Amino acid sequence: MLGLLSLFVLGACTSSSSTDTASVVVERFYATTIAQKLTGAPTSSQLAAIAPYLSDTLRSLLDAARRRSEADASRAPDEKPAFADGDLFSSLFEGPNAVDVTADSARGDQRVATVRMTATSANPPVTWTDRVVLTKRAGHYVIDDIEYGGSWAFANAGGLRASLVSGLATAP
Repeated sequence: MLGLLSLFVLGACTSSSSTDTASVVVERFYATTIAQKLTGAPTSSQLAAIAPYLSDTLRSLLDAARRRSEADASRAPDEKPAFADGDLFSSLFEGPNAVDVTADSARGDQRVATVRMTATSANPPVTWTDRVVLTKRAGHYVIDDIEYGGSWAFANAGGLRASLVSGLATAP
């Protein structure tokens, strides 16, 4: 009985519910991506871990990016495949190791979480702000896009969805 209760509690801590705020969803999402050390397109198991936090559209785009990366690697094993590395979920290639949701506001039918991100592994540490756009699916918030806010020369620019669509549109 104790084992079943522990499993229930663990499940409640890792999935989103209809009462979760947009900020809570964003915090749980980044806790998962940081713990999994995601780089490049998520593997099938990594995507399964973050899928509860994603809109169907974003999940489908990430799955397509994974398949494209795998196909590229199979077709040309000596070349770097598309979506092979780098953090897709933040402005910094290396990704953050700490996040703090500093604001959560409405944008029409959506919510936008302003997230202060920090990479303490850099010397000196790097801090920047990205915005996470959320929508509702089945009564709970899910991430629909990430708007990159980094201002340095090699920062991811624009948004995650546009980057995925653009990368998937290029011929292998």
